[in-house]
Amino acid sequence: MNNVSIWNSLEIVKLVVSALTPVLVAVIGIYIHHLTKRFEYNQWQNQKLIEKRLAIYDELAPLMNDNLCYFTYVGAWKERKPIDVIMSKRCLDKKIHLAAPLFSPQFFVACINFQNLCFEIYTGWGEDAKLKTQIRRRQQALGAKWDHAWDHMFSDSIADPKQIRDAYMDVMTCFSKEIGINKELCVPLPGKIPCNIR
Repeated sequence: MNNVSIWNSLEIVKLVVSALTPVLVAVIGIYIHHLTKRFEYNQWQNQKLIEKRLAIYDELAPLMNDNLCYFTYVGAWKERKPIDVIMSKRCLDKKIHLAAPLFSPQFFVACINFQNLCFEIYTGWGEDAKLKTQIRRRQQALGAKWDHAWDHMFSDSIADPKQIRDAYMDVMTCFSKEIGINKELCVPLPGKIPCNIR
C-alpha cells in the first residue's frame, strides 16, 4: 500500500510539472516579448528625439554662427545691420526656450550664456536688448554706410570676443553630445580674432 501512495505522489508531481512547463514557457515568452516591445519603443523614441534635435540644430546653429561672426569681427560681420542682429536675438531666444525640454539643462545654460555675452538685456521698459560690442570700429568699417539711428543699439559694456567664441564652442559641444554624433567635439577654431578691435 505504501508503494502505491509513493507511486501516486510521483505520478502527481510528474503531471503537475508537465502541466506547468507550457505555462512557464508561455509566461517567459510573454515577458521577453514585452521587453522586446519596450526596447523597440525606446529605440523609436530616441530616434525621434535625435531627429528633432537635428532639426533644432539646423534652425539654431546658423543664427548662432551669424552672431559669432558679428561679435568676433570675422566672416560677413560688416554685412549685418545692428537691428538685424537684435532681431536674431529675439528669434534665438524663442527657439532656445522652445527647445529646452528636448535638451539637457547644460545645453540651455550654454545657449543663454552665449546670448548674455552678446547682448545686454533689461535695459529699460520697452527697450530692446543692446549689442555688447565696439561701436567705434563698426562705424569706421562701414564709413558712409553707417546709420546713426543705430548708435543707441550698442551697450557701454563690451564683451570679450574670445569669451564669445568660447561660449559658442560650449553650445556646439553640447549640441554634439546631445545629438550623439561626437562625444568630444574637436572643431578647429575659425582663425584669429582681430587684435585691433578694442
